[in-house]
Amino acid sequence: MKLHSPGLSNEEIAFIQNHLSENVGQLILKSGKYKNLDVRKLAAQIQSRQKAAKKLPEWYAHEKLIFPPALCVEQSSSEAAAKFKASLVSGKKLIDITGGMGVDSFYLSKEFEQVDYFEMQEEVAAAAAYNFEQLGVRNIRVHAENSLNALETSNFTSTWIYTDPARRDENREKVVRLADCAPDIPNNLETLFKTAPNILLKTSPLLDITLGVNELRNVKEVYVIGYEQECKELLFVLNKDFEGEHYQIKVRILDHDGTAKQTFDFNPEDEKNAQSTFSDPLGYLYEPHAAVLKSGGFKMIGKNYQVNKLAVNSQLYTSEHLAENFPGRSMQILAVCKPDIKEISKHIPGDKANITVRNFPAKPEELRKKWKLKEGGEHYLFATTLSDNSKVVIVTTRAAI
Repeated sequence: MKLHSPGLSNEEIAFIQNHLSENVGQLILKSGKYKNLDVRKLAAQIQSRQKAAKKLPEWYAHEKLIFPPALCVEQSSSEAAAKFKASLVSGKKLIDITGGMGVDSFYLSKEFEQVDYFEMQEEVAAAAAYNFEQLGVRNIRVHAENSLNALETSNFTSTWIYTDPARRDENREKVVRLADCAPDIPNNLETLFKTAPNILLKTSPLLDITLGVNELRNVKEVYVIGYEQECKELLFVLNKDFEGEHYQIKVRILDHDGTAKQTFDFNPEDEKNAQSTFSDPLGYLYEPHAAVLKSGGFKMIGKNYQVNKLAVNSQLYTSEHLAENFPGRSMQILAVCKPDIKEISKHIPGDKANITVRNFPAKPEELRKKWKLKEGGEHYLFATTLSDNSKVVIVTTRAAI
């Protein structure tokens, strides 16, 4: 099928570039000034580019690309996450059965001789085809059709299948189970494994890992992807020939270029059997990254990095000596105080501090108001509960790593 190219004129491109930092609502109100342009359409492009500036810098820098609505940009993979996915897979052919904006297909195509991109919405597929052409990609074939139907009725074969199922039903309500997503991966594994021996499945970070594994089969690895301060996505690696019960969970905290700057691997069975060690605050305090917390490796993180938990429910850790490359924040402890500003102020100059609450009966904003502290500065206060149930504030600064 020949897809209609939705390219922008030079005048439209110039308008977008000249108004990139403007409020799109205000721009639409002034649309009468620009008689020859569809300002509403261009405002949507500007809004999407504003969302993409930090998330997709390579695409943002390319003036001719067509962007989907801002919500689609928000939901797409970041450049860093897409580059990381490309580091996990390689081979002769890959089929992306949920093409969407095409960010993942674009970066994955660098590791394969050929990529087949499937997208049911013709307008979205046309925009992706146009963008691939502008980006100089020649090894992606775009198909505006239902991918599962195509796999069932054609002779497609591939090394890998990549999929990022839509997590909303036909009523636009969010769904949690993989079987309720579109496409339904668990109930179509037979078709997928007939096409390719390997599947890379991206899901929401909200999905329960154990429930996800139980819905699927042949799960070899689960990657928990962290970027900046958040857990961004889960990646399930399925292999047709893998029949072991013990899959690996692999936490990867990414740098801006998609490389993993911090890692943490464990076997869920080992986590089940491990024992935590506990102590009061020592020389250093550790706050695991959100991706580590999502992984559920609360005992194995202590064992692997030889750090002690402060309490069963705190998810804060401590050690006498600095644990290198801990996946999260590493802080040097200056003092352990009662939750009283007179005590705390002895250890922080001025009226600025960053406040974190873990297993403590107050919110950061409540403590900030009570203690009359401004946000920021070089000191970090951790309000928490120790294993003897005492409430404390641990005064810290960032550890010199």
